[in-house]
Amino acid sequence: MNFKSKKCLTGHVKLYAGDFDSYDDFLKSDREKYLVDDGNNLVVDGGMERVINLMTGTSSISWTLCAVGSGTNTPVSTDTALQTQIGTNTINDRYRVSLDAYYYTFFGKNDNNGTWNETALLTSDGNMLCRRLLSATFTKDTTKAAVVSWKIGLTAVAD
Repeated sequence: MNFKSKKCLTGHVKLYAGDFDSYDDFLKSDREKYLVDDGNNLVVDGGMERVINLMTGTSSISWTLCAVGSGTNTPVSTDTALQTQIGTNTINDRYRVSLDAYYYTFFGKNDNNGTWNETALLTSDGNMLCRRLLSATFTKDTTKAAVVSWKIGLTAVAD
């Protein structure tokens, strides 16, 4: 019997909001009580292509930015940018556990305020790994900070 497997990139995003003054304050908090949004994201074609480029050494640029935007279009695999980007912040913390990569980005009370409907992980040269349309509009303003948490996993899927 011949078994084949495919590799699959999957992603999950959580958005937290609260009266945090720093990323360290968020880490010390009871995070789940500040959870605003929780759901899967779409890993896009350009992101998967970058993964292959990293694997083959044709690129050394990985994802270091989290973008937020106000667009409302449903993510599709051919997306290369957010529909309406508000801004980006540098990822504060990224690490690996088994076959999962974790990314945490802190947005201070004065960072990228506006109506958030979408988020993405980007490289410094603008390559998008994945995009999520939030389940409900989140209004980011000077009364609250936010943290966007990503979990990107690689799994084997049998044919």
